[in-house]
Amino acid sequence: MTDKPHKLAALRGLREKMTEFEKRRQACIELGDDPGEADRDAAQNALTAVVAFFLDFGIESEPLVRLLSELAALTEGSMPSTMLQPAATTHRRQDPPAIAGIKGRLAAVMEHRQNAGLSRKDAAAWVARRLPPRMRDRIGSVKPSTVDNWLCKWGGDRAVEQGSGREGYVSMSRILRDRACTESELEVIFDTLLRALPSGVAKPTANRSRRRSTVAGPSTAKRRRRR
Repeated sequence: MTDKPHKLAALRGLREKMTEFEKRRQACIELGDDPGEADRDAAQNALTAVVAFFLDFGIESEPLVRLLSELAALTEGSMPSTMLQPAATTHRRQDPPAIAGIKGRLAAVMEHRQNAGLSRKDAAAWVARRLPPRMRDRIGSVKPSTVDNWLCKWGGDRAVEQGSGREGYVSMSRILRDRACTESELEVIFDTLLRALPSGVAKPTANRSRRRSTVAGPSTAKRRRRR
């Protein structure tokens, strides 16, 4: 009988830790810390807490321990192992699901503005113009034609493509369907979407080159020591 209350108390403690990790992550980003590092630190702390919880109650934790070890290695400057390498593909790489979902939501906002009386061209331009600068930094260049393309791809009753972008469009469309949102209210939605964005997704070529320049030294030194 005492085991169940102990588990419930442990779960409450874990919930509080997760909340604190996320608050700390957002605070670090707002203070100007590197978003990728803030995300990784939060993930490491969260995984460490979950692994400790699993160990306390005899739950297999080795799959998470391996992931935690990989994140710790990245923090130390090691090159990603094959576990964290993207899968080989013969076609153009898709956006990560979280990014596609955000783009689908932005397409729904464009449609909402169009339904409010703007032309299709003006609605797309409004979304592209009002995006927060930090969102542009994370998802790359966004032109009116870009937003219109998202709506063509994921919008309407029959989307050209399914997946996370479509799900994001449908979700945001339901939210906006019966609302007459002001421009300022839509900008609040943009800020909310910005906070939901994962880090390190924009301008991948530049990010990768910076990462290589920071870790090339330590990785080379390790290979030389092995020889």
